Amino acid sequence: MLIRILAYFVPFAINFLNGGFFFISAKRFSEAGCSGVVVGSSVASWGIAYCITTSLISRLVKTSNALRWILAGGVCLMATSLGFIIFDALYMQFVWMITAGFGAALFCTPFQIFAKSIESGNKKETSGTVKATAFYTLTWSAGFATGPLAFARLSARNGFYVTFALAAMVTLSVILLALLRKPDSGKCENAEAALPETAGKNQRFTTATYTRLAILGWIVGGLGTAMVCQFRAMWPKLGTELDLPFYHVAYITALFSYVQGLTALALYRSKEWMFRRFPALLMSIAGVAGLLIFTFAHSLMYFYPAAVLGGIYSGCIYFYLVYHSLAHPEKSSFFVAGNEIIVGVVSISSTLIGGLLVDCFNFTGAAFVFASLLVLIAFATQLTMLVPEKLQEEI
Repeated sequence: MLIRILAYFVPFAINFLNGGFFFISAKRFSEAGCSGVVVGSSVASWGIAYCITTSLISRLVKTSNALRWILAGGVCLMATSLGFIIFDALYMQFVWMITAGFGAALFCTPFQIFAKSIESGNKKETSGTVKATAFYTLTWSAGFATGPLAFARLSARNGFYVTFALAAMVTLSVILLALLRKPDSGKCENAEAALPETAGKNQRFTTATYTRLAILGWIVGGLGTAMVCQFRAMWPKLGTELDLPFYHVAYITALFSYVQGLTALALYRSKEWMFRRFPALLMSIAGVAGLLIFTFAHSLMYFYPAAVLGGIYSGCIYFYLVYHSLAHPEKSSFFVAGNEIIVGVVSISSTLIGGLLVDCFNFTGAAFVFASLLVLIAFATQLTMLVPEKLQEEI
């Protein structure tokens, strides 16, 4: 139990940092009157570093060395927080967003492999994967939600002091995890090699089907991430344009991620929905509805339910993305690393495209319309690939 508490504190804390960095950077650029491209570039710079770093370390990460990579990520984010405090000029934020992306990449892929090893003692093949997916999505979503709240209620400098303290706590937590798991180090080192054999005894589909579903997870997760990026980059800009109170902008940002995490927790006992079309329809309706409200609403009262709808959709797509990668009986490490590279590439490209659309149409809602189209494309892909008869044939 203590290992689980320490382990799942880490994604909460690291994403608290990243959520705060995303929010305060977009807010600062918006208040400075910067263009949509500049606002979007703050997230894109994070994505560039995240994507490159993930691609470089993806072949090096194993269950046996995952904690070392996570520790390095925590130290990097400590340095990032200090950088925001000491060198706080407006455009220096690009430098610190890049280092934040580097630190996040050192954490994300290794942690998912580590989380699967924690839950791999379950007798049912899908049980450990679902639990790891649900808890991981819940904790990192809660972190992303709480980070903006810290910056809404504290000054920027004090907010960065909080992020520094959390990064230090992450470092301490990882050291404690390493000490607590030391007696089982031999078991940990062999866990990754044993996973394919264990999964193979209970796997529900053929390996080819698991591969196809993991690719579907990449597509749906990638397009869904583009939707989330538009919200995180452009919602602070929209809130500034509508002259909404700063704390309400932060509350709505937090609500989106809290609902995302609670949605993942609600899927804790999932067995079937990720293989079916009707749930895909429901989650897509929620996503499009939320985005359309952000596009056309002007009153604060509408943005709260819009955040709930958007959070439901993002919770489903991130569960989708992580589950189908971890569930692969032979190449889960490969697909998990692919998840993070896709998130990085999408964070770069989609925010820049959204910013260009905002500038071209002189309308912040253009970014949300763009995201709505991507949600519809994701749903069309699900309809095409989740063919019940074909899945049934491959059981």
